[in-house]
Amino acid sequence: MSNTEIVKGMYAAFGRGDVAGVLNGLADDVDWLTPGSKAIPYAGRYNGKTAVSSFFQKLAESCELDPFVIEQYVEQGDVVIALGSYTGRVKATKKAFQSRWSMMFKFRGGKVAKFEEYLDTAAIESAFAPAMAARS
Repeated sequence: MSNTEIVKGMYAAFGRGDVAGVLNGLADDVDWLTPGSKAIPYAGRYNGKTAVSSFFQKLAESCELDPFVIEQYVEQGDVVIALGSYTGRVKATKKAFQSRWSMMFKFRGGKVAKFEEYLDTAAIESAFAPAMAARS
């Protein structure tokens, strides 16, 4: 199975809400990075499968993503890049956001050893911000 097929399987698992299926594709010592400030509850660096599991829990608790669209895969050597976009809504503020994204999966021994996501953090941070008080 190619690395791209493994990534496609992980996205399919994510789409079904099967976090265990996503985690199955990761190395035990995976290094996972989702950028953003502390305003985004799930942003940060996660090391290891247990920590990545908490990323998915924070994401599910704070946001809904629909649609999550994968547009293209690019594979070179042990790296797969997925390109796409999503629209989401922050549950606490009810604010919507949109972002194009790229996600990098670096493989070691048939498992993802490193993940980095690139996205519009400003748009997402804005959606997490509480509504500004009306000015008088």
